[in-house]
Amino acid sequence: MPKYDVCLSFAGEDRPYVEEVARHLTELGVSRFYDTDEQADLWGKNLVEHLDQIYRHDSRFCVMFISAAYARKMWTKHERQSAFDRALVSDSEYVLPARFDDTEIPALRVGTGYLDLRDRTPRELAEMIAKKVGTPDSGPKPGWEYQLFSDTVGLHMRNLKDKRIRHEMGVAKPKRMITEDVDAIDTFRARSRAFDGILNTVETLLSPGRVQMAFGPAGRPGDSDKIKYLANSFVEQYESLLDWSAELRGTTTPDRYKALYEAAAHLADEPLEQIERFVEEFAVASNRGAGDLRLNLKYNTDAVEAELKKVQTT
Repeated sequence: MPKYDVCLSFAGEDRPYVEEVARHLTELGVSRFYDTDEQADLWGKNLVEHLDQIYRHDSRFCVMFISAAYARKMWTKHERQSAFDRALVSDSEYVLPARFDDTEIPALRVGTGYLDLRDRTPRELAEMIAKKVGTPDSGPKPGWEYQLFSDTVGLHMRNLKDKRIRHEMGVAKPKRMITEDVDAIDTFRARSRAFDGILNTVETLLSPGRVQMAFGPAGRPGDSDKIKYLANSFVEQYESLLDWSAELRGTTTPDRYKALYEAAAHLADEPLEQIERFVEEFAVASNRGAGDLRLNLKYNTDAVEAELKKVQTT
């Protein structure tokens, strides 16, 4: 009898997602091979032979997390070769592809059914794996709506990590060039209105009426599609803040406006941090089947007003 219900084959670059899947599988009672849990056992062993045993013989299924990084790594190549060797002699499906992107994998047939992870949370994938291996379904847990919102937000915010780093580093690609003073002021005012619009949209998304439409009134289940829509829209506004700041930094202006535009770009710092703190706190609460969706974004305009006064008086 196989030692594991499922083994997980993935590239290190995709570990944050896979680690969450492994955690949820444990919660669901699915036995799985996940490398970091086996470090003491792997220590000193011939890994080529040992991993071949796991991926060829010791698991009922192999979930293959496909990405560009997965295709080029040496160890993942060993793992998938063992998995494909097992699949060749298996009477039923063994390799279960799960895609982060559309990278082609040699020996994986084009028509093989797969799951797309670009809009699937780790918890949802773990639940799909549990169904595949035949783990009894206990039904949705109380407070699943909060977990779904948190998981969906977390999934898409992870994809914005590089953009967030660029914001912290103050790096932006050139966007436009302004040569006239009047255009510089007009553009600044227009971008200021856009900034307020983004913050207002965030608060509107999390208004009691919108939340009730998605999460359902007290005592009634929520609507998963509406919860995902709410979560996706929330992350879109977070990304809009990053883009808003990058656009200001990427605008070339007459020298006297540079400090104003840089100060304005920093207006996004506080709301971004508040959103990130909200997401972290909500994730903790959602594990208890609860969560507070109230968010009041604030920011300080003193630096911007000081720079605006300078350009208006010179």
